[in-house]
Amino acid sequence: MKNILIADDRPEIRTLVRITLSSDGYQVTECQSAPEAVALARQTPLSCIIMDIDMPGEYDGLTAIQKLHADPATADIPVIMLTGSKKLQDKSLQAGAVAYLTKPFSPIDLLKNIQQAAQRS
Repeated sequence: MKNILIADDRPEIRTLVRITLSSDGYQVTECQSAPEAVALARQTPLSCIIMDIDMPGEYDGLTAIQKLHADPATADIPVIMLTGSKKLQDKSLQAGAVAYLTKPFSPIDLLKNIQQAAQRS
């Protein structure tokens, strides 16, 4: 079973993503900050990370992608940005995100992007 990490400070978004992914056979781990996401990625084998940009904590989702890509242990984990901002797509993709979805999002689009990310890794 593929394990996906959802990093978002809003519990309702984490729940929606978890329900969407669980119904498609994915195991979902959740956290609510970028530093937590980086720590979990170093401890847990992950197939993909779905991350918000704007979260509380010492750094945001963009910085988390940079930290993940700088660490050989986590560099190959694909990251999909799922955020409310329509303005940071270019920065996210330059930082290393494999996809950029805005909220509200289509569960079908999310699943498609996860499947495409899995094929790249």
